[in-house]
Amino acid sequence: MVFDSHWLQQLERPTPYQPGAVFWTDPYIAAELLKAHLQPDTDAASYKPETITAICRHLQTRLAWAENSAVADLGCGPGLYCYQLAKQGVAVTGIDQSENSLRYAQDLCKGTNANFRRASYLEPFGESCFDAAMMVSQDYGVLSPVQRQKLLGNIYRALKPHGYFVMDVSASAAYAKRKEANAATWQIETSGLWRPHPYVLLHTAYLYPEMSALCDLYAVLDETDTIYRIWQTFFSPKSITAELEAAGFKVESIWSDLTGKPWQSNSPVLGILCRKCLS
Repeated sequence: MVFDSHWLQQLERPTPYQPGAVFWTDPYIAAELLKAHLQPDTDAASYKPETITAICRHLQTRLAWAENSAVADLGCGPGLYCYQLAKQGVAVTGIDQSENSLRYAQDLCKGTNANFRRASYLEPFGESCFDAAMMVSQDYGVLSPVQRQKLLGNIYRALKPHGYFVMDVSASAAYAKRKEANAATWQIETSGLWRPHPYVLLHTAYLYPEMSALCDLYAVLDETDTIYRIWQTFFSPKSITAELEAAGFKVESIWSDLTGKPWQSNSPVLGILCRKCLS
């Protein structure tokens, strides 16, 4: 480990939405993330199987998707939602950058009306061709405001007239909880999520109350010494509605999660259903 001044500066409070090292395309980390997605007893990556089933059932009922309705699952991961929706007759397209996850998704959904693209949803992915788009597991909040604007523009273009967009985000109550529990930690690992060999892991969270955001900074110390920054923005019903309306959407429903639970202000998650407005 080499602790020069430049590297130590990387541990300091980052500027808002300053990126760190990319981790989802690292072959080892991607494989570990896939394992996390498939853990049935935790919501750390994908939600638990019973929650996934409840979300898909609720969306199918609420949106009344007809057979072969075209739905885009943005950041589909291993295709757990794609599989459920395809079994219901939906023509679902999963979009993700992880080759590992997409390979699993293709095997899982073999023989169904699901297809997959290895791509970034920050690039255009269609023109008036989807009845609905969905983004689950609070992924929207990891993006910077500029990236979120770009994503919403891509979704707007990809949806058919009056098409739906549904997602969940981290709510303001979750930010308050993280603020109370914030503390720096360090630990020695023989192997783990970040590396297959021994490493030291430093973690701290920097809070940005003026933006209702935080940055989880992870420093992995081994022969490479790498800094990862994972951002999360937290929303109220008012703030997420304003952001969606500015991008041309009309919010139709707000829930405490995507299973359709009524909204409560102490919920750590906020589920949103909105619709493309025609200019």
